[in-house]
Amino acid sequence: MRPYVKAAERKVYLKVEVPRPDVVSRVLGDAPDRHAQLYCGFRTAITLATDNGVFGFEIAGLDYDVIQFFVEGSLKILEGRDGWLFLDNDTNQSVEQFCGELLLGRLERRAWSDYLDSLHDLAAEYHCAYAVLIAPAKEMVMSDYYPHLKGPTTPVEQVEKLARPDHKVVHPTERMRRSSEQMFRVCDTHWTHKGALCGLMAVLEVLGLDIASIETFFEKDNFKERLRGGDLGNKMFPRRSAREWMPSGISYRQWVRYDNHLPNMGRVLVTHKKNALVAAKCLIFGSSSSYTMLDYVARVFTDVIFVHSAGNIDATVVAKESPDFLIAQTNGRFVVRPPVVGYQLADEIAEKWSGLSEDSRVEVIGNQAHWLKSGLSESGARYHSLLLASSVPSNS
Repeated sequence: MRPYVKAAERKVYLKVEVPRPDVVSRVLGDAPDRHAQLYCGFRTAITLATDNGVFGFEIAGLDYDVIQFFVEGSLKILEGRDGWLFLDNDTNQSVEQFCGELLLGRLERRAWSDYLDSLHDLAAEYHCAYAVLIAPAKEMVMSDYYPHLKGPTTPVEQVEKLARPDHKVVHPTERMRRSSEQMFRVCDTHWTHKGALCGLMAVLEVLGLDIASIETFFEKDNFKERLRGGDLGNKMFPRRSAREWMPSGISYRQWVRYDNHLPNMGRVLVTHKKNALVAAKCLIFGSSSSYTMLDYVARVFTDVIFVHSAGNIDATVVAKESPDFLIAQTNGRFVVRPPVVGYQLADEIAEKWSGLSEDSRVEVIGNQAHWLKSGLSESGARYHSLLLASSVPSNS
């Protein structure tokens, strides 16, 4: 009897050579020491070329398939035309949104109206130009490659419809569709650097800046073609990758003056570039799409404060920073969960800290040493204190 694994028309025999005293004692009820069947186990690393296969035994030249197995990961991915990958079965129900099967109800529409009104009033109170950037969902721009037909309307289009012109909502789908550049990554949900720049230009135009001169400046950027995976390709089995054009020698990290290093929601980044294009401070309450955009924003504005909040606004942060420009950025698929202006960054940081493992906490605190050594700016010190307040145990 020979155990085997079969996958992609390949059969691999498993050597029975691993001692299993637990099997001898529990199954056979015998003492394992020097038992004739002590070496009845197997352990073999197999490189799979497909996401499924079978395990079985060969007995007297005949195969007996016992178990069929599947490697999860490709189950939440849609493959469109020419190998383009899209999100599927996500918590925001991206497919249902695009097909018009999931729409905003009365309460969600009301929440969006309240958010837009409150943000408008907040920006007016602190005399800052502002805009709401909704980074388009990949399927909205790359619909020709998407395996589903668009419905009569979608949640993000409902938001666009209810927004007034003075709400400054920017959803640059058509602008991106018209571009000759590749706007999205083949194996990722997010936009490319060219896509991020396209979205940023749409926002800067609404903010009243001279985008012609800014676009001319960024035309000098150099790009190199690289093979990259992504948040979709990495879930495939085997992993999928595609060639993409990436900026060469440019990263917002070189201008970072503080980073609390928290993962995702609650993360705060502060950048400073003395000779930026615009001598002003920009405050961004953004999401994952903002990180690619930061490679450009950090060169546009002298000072940038980025708060990972998916567009939720902390009014106390706005009050303390008193920015010249305020950008709220969320992703298209997130609009089914309306953001709020009553967001509390301190609470978010405390909640995130409480959920970190001990190893992650040690790493986060260890990373703070660099910023303390470099010297914290006023903004950096403010967000560092929020992190410390969460990390120091209470005496009560």
